[in-house]
Amino acid sequence: MRESAEWLNDTAARLAADGNHDEAIAYLRRALSLEPENPLVLLNLALSQLALGKRENARAALDSALRKRPDDVDILDTLGVVLHELGEDDGAEACYLRALELEPGNGRVWNNFGVLRFSQARYADARDSFEKAVALVPDFADALYNLRDTYGELKEPGKMEACARMLDRLG
Repeated sequence: MRESAEWLNDTAARLAADGNHDEAIAYLRRALSLEPENPLVLLNLALSQLALGKRENARAALDSALRKRPDDVDILDTLGVVLHELGEDDGAEACYLRALELEPGNGRVWNNFGVLRFSQARYADARDSFEKAVALVPDFADALYNLRDTYGELKEPGKMEACARMLDRLG
């Protein structure tokens, strides 16, 4: 069987799902040797690099992917996460806002945008983001945890307890 970028990418995805990111990266690099500008391969490469803490490498892969697919919400969201982790909050916010402009019903992006706002002590804005995430995906545990913590910062114990009960039910 002849290797294809698709087969290499799929194999890398399985490896990454098992936590074998170094091996996944090797497969993804081989895929890129066949299709150097494949945005899906570049996104998966960035995700494995991010999992290994290689943020600058992840950013470079995402920048390349975004040049090919400037309106890809997954790429924008992941780039937002990476930029935030690199301390480039203005760029992260721009990525999240663009992703939400394209897909306002994406709970994951709302949650990640809320994390950015929370880290900046913009608690009311964070609450709004997390509430939107939970409204869109009611069993989104990460968003519920984040919303609970945000209610704590905003001194809203009743709402904080409501989130805790919802999390217990997800248990």
